[in-house]
Amino acid sequence: MAFIYNLKNGGKTMEVQDPIYGKIEIQSPFTEIILTKEMQRLNGITQNGFSVYDYPGLKNNERLSHSVGAFYVMSQIIEHLEKELKRYDIFISKDDKDMALCSMLLHDIGHGPFSHTCEKVTKYSHEKRTTDILLGNTDVNNLLSSIYGNAKLKRIASYIAEIDEYEDEEKNKTKSSFTKLLKSLISHQLDADRLDYLLRDSYHAGLPSAINYKNLIQALGISVNNNQEYELLVDKKGLTSIETILIERFQRYRDVYLTKSSEILEQVFLKVLKRYKEVPESINAELPAEFKKLALNPENVSLDDFLCMQDKQFTDSFDIIKKNSIDHMLRYLSDMPRVLSDYQDLENNVDPETIKQRLNNIFPNKDFSDTFSILAIHSKIKLYKKEESLRINFGYIHKDLSEATPHLIRPEEYLEKNELFFNPEILRIELGMTNKEFEPYREEIKNMINELNKKPEEFELKYIIDENENQHLVQDTILETLLANGFKKVKTKNKENDDEYYDTKDLSLLTRGGSLRIRKLTQDGNQRYKATYKMPTTIGEVYSSRQEIEIDLQNNSIDELKEKMKERSIDVNLEEILANPLLNSVTQRKDIILEKNSVQVCLSFDNTRYTNHVLKEQSAEDSMVEIEALGDVEDRVMLNEINDILQRKFLKLQTNKQSKYERGIKKTREKSIKKQSENAKYLQEELEEK
Repeated sequence: MAFIYNLKNGGKTMEVQDPIYGKIEIQSPFTEIILTKEMQRLNGITQNGFSVYDYPGLKNNERLSHSVGAFYVMSQIIEHLEKELKRYDIFISKDDKDMALCSMLLHDIGHGPFSHTCEKVTKYSHEKRTTDILLGNTDVNNLLSSIYGNAKLKRIASYIAEIDEYEDEEKNKTKSSFTKLLKSLISHQLDADRLDYLLRDSYHAGLPSAINYKNLIQALGISVNNNQEYELLVDKKGLTSIETILIERFQRYRDVYLTKSSEILEQVFLKVLKRYKEVPESINAELPAEFKKLALNPENVSLDDFLCMQDKQFTDSFDIIKKNSIDHMLRYLSDMPRVLSDYQDLENNVDPETIKQRLNNIFPNKDFSDTFSILAIHSKIKLYKKEESLRINFGYIHKDLSEATPHLIRPEEYLEKNELFFNPEILRIELGMTNKEFEPYREEIKNMINELNKKPEEFELKYIIDENENQHLVQDTILETLLANGFKKVKTKNKENDDEYYDTKDLSLLTRGGSLRIRKLTQDGNQRYKATYKMPTTIGEVYSSRQEIEIDLQNNSIDELKEKMKERSIDVNLEEILANPLLNSVTQRKDIILEKNSVQVCLSFDNTRYTNHVLKEQSAEDSMVEIEALGDVEDRVMLNEINDILQRKFLKLQTNKQSKYERGIKKTREKSIKKQSENAKYLQEELEEK
């Protein structure tokens, strides 16, 4: 969707109908800045690169609309801060406002085709390119110089990126702390740029967003000390808004910016440029000049050439290459939807070297050291920058954001992903085989992938008995059915568990796919704690890793538990977690050891009552069946036989993959929502009667 605007008052006023903020009115000189050819170029550059393959609506999300949206958010922040500063009889000058607003409007002018992907091609950041544009021989430079002069123009550029020349000029001057404050609004944890792109990207991707930028702006404040040093503060009432922004940023990186499509196709794009540079004569048609310049000399693209580049010249080039190249690899890679569909996930994060060894078994004496058929992609994004810390106002105490929400925000946290993909078609082309020559190997490769992706055998079966059924009758019938199918009863034991669950929402664990749950178990009058620490599979492992720490406590002390967790670098405040239990589950359990052909399994019937402490002691009940393997491979084979028997006999028996904690939270939440709905309906009926 192109950026659409109406000009009024002889071009001095621009009216924009924005999908996020509604009608925006922009006054001179910002209207003239938007109309420069360097800014208008952003109309042809999408915000999210190759994520459009997962979210087609992102094709309408171009950089110019984002720049104007961020400019609008900045104007709202400044307007609010002006009111806050009046309490100190301090006023923001027009120059200061203009410098900040210009910087936000221009902050992305240095982006190239497919936004951040271009930076990986040119090895040149968009911030540095922005300063080149602002200080170079460009229309926007001429306009800003005529309005503000060169000194202020350098100041605008310095807000976006460090400029050595500008820093030298300022070296012997005392920098205004207010200038630093305005700069922080351009590049900070909660800058206007971030607020807009999270809202805008969510809108175009069709994803819901809970971010309320107006509420957050209203929570912004300023502290001024006796030395006239300014500090941006957020009132504690805005803490929920901040947490929402940081969590949604994590979710957008995970679900939108770092998707399989975007990560694979970015690598494919780089490969197309590299391959074209190797065989430019293989194209029997004329390509756009911009594509050739970026491919042939990526790290020495002139500013004039860069300013001619938009997405379209490159998408057009893909179509031309796909139809006209005599190079098999180049022609195939340019068909991006096909390439993407041919790349297969290796779900268990197998080491790339393992795949190469397997390929050597299928194709002896072939070199796979540099094969593009295997893509190992590592992504690591820092979610919270300590050097850009936010201060939260708790009255007389100001806390850093990581102190205000210690279980959610940690300076060291990263979103880190390791993914592995394999493409047999690229392998075929690299081997120089025709489809016919490659055909005999396809089944072997398919078996290789299936084997590498093979899930570990189940060690236990879990089922839920429908709450509308007679649960005790179903349990008795399950036992009778297994006894009728050759199993015999070896031993029976009854017990009761009274478990209290505590859970940390530590984002430093969550962003790496991990979790920490603590359970206080009370059985036969004895009490102990169990801490279950889970982390995802690491590269090279076949089975998903699961670390468990289980310690019997003496004298109700948790010191030993702390020590064991410390050994595993799990740094959380246990006392704070244990002060707030989330869920209680009381389980009446019957364990029955069954045997068949000398193989033993444990059949367990659980009847559980949950109490959710967070939801006003809301309760719920569950009836479960668990069958656990007690030995090795033969026991797991026996589980498959039992599963077949039960699935045929009990059509309403639901497979359960949830823990008691997850079931308890889910069921009590469902009951709470139902109760609220019934109360609301009752109140409505009462009002209607009155």
